[in-house]
Parts: sequence; C-alpha cells; structure tokens
Amino acid sequence: MQCTSQNLTDNRKTIRQSNIELLRIIAMVIIVAHHFSFHGGFEFPTDTITVNRLWVQFIQIGGKIGVNVFVLISGYFLIDAKVIKTNKILKLWIQVFTYSALIFFVFVLSGFQPFSIIELIKHSFPITFLQWGFASTYFVLYLLMPFINKMLSFFDKALYQRFLVLLTICWCIIPTFTGQAFQSNSLLWFIYLYSLAGYIRRHTASTKIKGETYIILSFVITLLTWMSAVFFDVIGTKISVFGQHATYFFNTQRLPILVISVLLLIGFSKLNLGYSRIINVISSATFGVYLIHDNEYIRPFLWKSVFKNASYANSNLLIPYSLFVITVVYVCCALIELARIYILENHYMGLVNTLSLKIDTLKTEFFSKKIFNRL
Repeated sequence: MQCTSQNLTDNRKTIRQSNIELLRIIAMVIIVAHHFSFHGGFEFPTDTITVNRLWVQFIQIGGKIGVNVFVLISGYFLIDAKVIKTNKILKLWIQVFTYSALIFFVFVLSGFQPFSIIELIKHSFPITFLQWGFASTYFVLYLLMPFINKMLSFFDKALYQRFLVLLTICWCIIPTFTGQAFQSNSLLWFIYLYSLAGYIRRHTASTKIKGETYIILSFVITLLTWMSAVFFDVIGTKISVFGQHATYFFNTQRLPILVISVLLLIGFSKLNLGYSRIINVISSATFGVYLIHDNEYIRPFLWKSVFKNASYANSNLLIPYSLFVITVVYVCCALIELARIYILENHYMGLVNTLSLKIDTLKTEFFSKKIFNRL
C-alpha cells in the first residue's frame, strides 16, 4: 500500500479497513499544521516567551511525524510484495506531473510567475528535478521495494533485529545526540523506516497491548518532546543559542519523533474501526493535499500572501485562526484532489492499466529463461 491517492474504483474492488486510512488523514493534517508554522514567516524574539510562540512550536512538531508515518505505512503494507506494479508507478508519476504542470501554467497565465523554458522542463519532469522532495524520494523507494523485500526475506528475526539496531544507532541515535546526519540522507532514512515497518508487520502483530495504549503513549511523548522546546525557550531567554534551537528534537531523524511515529503505526494498526467509506475517500486524497499545498509556487503564496500567517504572531486570535486556516487548506486541497480523481484519474487509469499489463508481460518474457536461451 503506498502513500499516493487511491483510485476510487480500487476502493470498490477491495474493501480496506479504515484504521490506517484514518492515520493517513491525521498524518496529513499535522503536516499541514507544520507547514503553517514552519513556512508562515513567524519570528519570535528569543528573550520572550509567549503563548503564541509556544503554540507555533507545538503545531510544528507534527510535520516530521507525519512524513515518517507515511513511509512506515508503505513498509507495513508492501513488505511482502514480490514485484513492482507498473500501473502504480505510472499512476504516481502522472499524479505528480499533473499538479506540477498544472500549477506552473496557472501561475504563468495569471502573471504571478514569468514563463521560462528551464522552469517548463523542471515542471515537466517534477520527480527528476525534485519539485517535491518527499515525492521524488518515495518514487525511488518504490522502485527499490522488491529488492529491499528480497533482502529482508533472508533475515530471520534475530538478524533482522541486529540490522535495525545498527541502522537505528547510525541514523537515529547518533543524529539525535550529535546533530550529525552520519552518512544518511532522505532515501536511506526512508529505506530504514520501510524496513522497520516491515519488522513490525512480521514480528509484532501478536502483542496483546491495546492500540489505544500505543496512541495515548505517543501523545504523552509528543507532549514531552514539545516540553523540551519549552525548556530550551526558558534557557534561551538568558542564552539565546538555546532559544534559536528550541525545536532541535522535532527533526525527522530524532529519537522522540521516530518513537512517536512507530507508536502511532502500531496503535492504529491494532484499532478495529471496520470500514468507513467517508474515511477511506478522504484518505484517498491525502497525497494530493500534500502536492497542492506544498508546491513551490503555492507555498509562499498560501502562507504569506493569502493567509498572512506572520501578521497574527502577536494576535490573541492566532490559535483559532491557525486551526481555521489548517482546516480550510486541508478541505480545499482534498476537494481538488477528489475532483482530479473523479474527472481525470478514473478515466485514464483504464488505459494506464492496459498499458501496464502489456509492459509487465514484456518484462516477464524478457527475463524468462526462454528469451535468455535464445540469446
């Protein structure tokens, strides 16, 4: 199961439980909240602690949790897959290309962005030119999926554990306590998360702890992680460097963020919500919400020109205003994505599936022993 929007026709064919779908929605909501905070242009003096400053820091914490959760979900569902599905690759690429090209032309035609051949090329190949960092990294992860699965299939439980312990030390523990990436990057981190989720799927399903317990514990650790920022804020009133790095533990590869993300995955995987068509339909739009609101043109336009986040930095209305804006952005982007699915994707996926079937057949024939014997 990947993070991209699901074809609504697929939802009718395969009824999926809504527990993980609800987690997708929550993950995207807190990502939007993070972007409200992180890209809003807020600048608070380090020698003063205000409710608004603490609130902006609090809603910022969810962004990296959401990213980790999306990758963990992929590993949780894809760990036993044997092959790459060509139609899924094409579906993801077309979705990313559609928003990249469409948003580019909308901004050019409206006069907000001058036309450029270089920009046209970049937006015609958005995954290659990293128009969205997450999308490009996830695309490569998906291509590597069968090879990762093949490697992990050779691991018994003990070897799998040692593998994860080593990667956790290198790419989480060391970065947490030193601030150094230690030969890591986004793709390697995604591979680690994917492998970790695969272990959870294969070896922790029998635990008897209720899902609600994991979720409550994740919330408690979230509050403690936020309190670390409050602690640094207090020290920062005297020593400014602490205030400038108050959200140090909020980064993707920090131990608290990883623990929270894993607890959420395990917790929601154990919930028994049954099937909810509303939840599943809303969940199908999550990746589209990300592609729309975090586009390089829309991002500054949304947070600085339309909603003017920073102008509310000292306002008593900041908290309700931020909740309102986050809701509006999510709902509007989700409606746009659902419209794209109904109007475009549901019509072209038939052709994509047919083409993919032919490509998969050619791949099978090419790699069959008969072909190689002829060669």
